Amino acid sequence: MCRLLAFDVKEKVELEVIKAFVNATKNDIYFKYISHSHGWGISAIIEINGKHKLVYYKSPEPIYEDEFFYNIVNLLKGDRVTGIIHARKAGKEFLIGLRHNHPYHMKTKTHDLYFAHNGSINRKAFSQPDYPSTDSYLFFLELVKALESSQQGIERVYKQVIDNLSKFSSSLNSALLTFNEIEGPVVYFAHYYNKERIKEMEEYYKVYKYGNYVFSSTVGYYLNRDVESVELGRVIRLLND
Repeated sequence: MCRLLAFDVKEKVELEVIKAFVNATKNDIYFKYISHSHGWGISAIIEINGKHKLVYYKSPEPIYEDEFFYNIVNLLKGDRVTGIIHARKAGKEFLIGLRHNHPYHMKTKTHDLYFAHNGSINRKAFSQPDYPSTDSYLFFLELVKALESSQQGIERVYKQVIDNLSKFSSSLNSALLTFNEIEGPVVYFAHYYNKERIKEMEEYYKVYKYGNYVFSSTVGYYLNRDVESVELGRVIRLLND
């Protein structure tokens, strides 16, 4: 299981939110006080004077031990910063390393997509259950295939894929960063968990919002500010007004 943070903010990502995320990964009070120790990754689009720059970094080291972490954080400033950060606790330890770290990246005809997921999905849900990658990657493949074959908007297609996989899943909490030169960056966050399949306390799976940040429950605990719960079953788009 993992921890997630998504943001679409002006000027810079708040250091207090970053610190709360790191603390959540180091000592998860909602998940047996374990650490999310199997690496981390970030995908972020920084806009400066109308031009976009990409920060895409993954590490097999825990986020709280990576010597480059705050170098990466120091890049997250500009006129607008949009992105997702993921810290991983692998369900199967043979599926660890850079290849399996989130966010994953794929291209469609119209967008670059970056995707991160927290939860588990029964592999019977997929047409290629023996594909040598994580269930999160197979989730992403399903989403990309659906986007390529549909004329509907990303938010609606994302929700349809969530609905299709829901009965096979403990949690489909996930974040999707999309980008093309015309639309710029857009970040979505999906909140879903199946109460009949979860193994940890329910609070672990909940998602909260603070300003233009959305994050896993433990991040909200360490942030210690007034946060807003995200409705179960929703896919939300963060809007930077």
